Amino acid sequence: MSASDERGILPAGGESVYWLVQSEQVWGASHAPHYLSAAEWAYCSALKSDKRRRDWLLGRHAAKEVVADLMHHRTGRRTTLDQIIILPHADGWPMVSLPDDNQPALTLSISHSHNYAFCAAVARPEYPLGADIEFVEPRSEAFIADYFTPREREFLAAAPPEQRAVLANAIWSGKEAALKAIRRGLAEDTRVVSCLPHPLMGDEDDWLPMPIIWNGDETAPARPALGGYWRMSGGFVLAIAVAGESV
Repeated sequence: MSASDERGILPAGGESVYWLVQSEQVWGASHAPHYLSAAEWAYCSALKSDKRRRDWLLGRHAAKEVVADLMHHRTGRRTTLDQIIILPHADGWPMVSLPDDNQPALTLSISHSHNYAFCAAVARPEYPLGADIEFVEPRSEAFIADYFTPREREFLAAAPPEQRAVLANAIWSGKEAALKAIRRGLAEDTRVVSCLPHPLMGDEDDWLPMPIIWNGDETAPARPALGGYWRMSGGFVLAIAVAGESV
């Protein structure tokens, strides 16, 4: 089983956001992988399709890796993947259980696209955090008209033409990350939020700011201020939304 990954730490919102993007080409799903608990394997086995099971396995492996990185940096101790248990809340977001109750509570976000998983974690409980990965592909005018805000459409119209596809996917990825951060996901209208990714400047592969602006009238529920960040990773865009303001 071969894996490729890219990982790092993003200082954002006064916190250290640990992130990892990982690809697995072959998953031996005929038996429970050694890094899963009995409860995790039971959940995975109950999923209805092979694709969902493979995505779930990849996402859990990547998520456990990023949690292990965070714990090692915070405590100086290595936590093995089988000691980390990640099961979904009834509303879908991942919940992390660690072997030692004295270890810090975490907030974790997981995303999948085209056999890649992207995860982000922060050592704060119940903290606004969302991560998303999108394969860069053309987004039609109809898609943009249906799901993007007027502010986002104006932003795209003024963007360098050669970056339009990348920035359209970065906007969409930012939306998904922001809506995950408030634990609504695509149950929410994507036009409640505008994401404005900083255009690429040359061949840089570092995180770039992406202001996140909530839209709505005064009767709309209060939403946390979020800082947005995005970057390229091969043929994908990655987006992180976290409490605070992007800089």
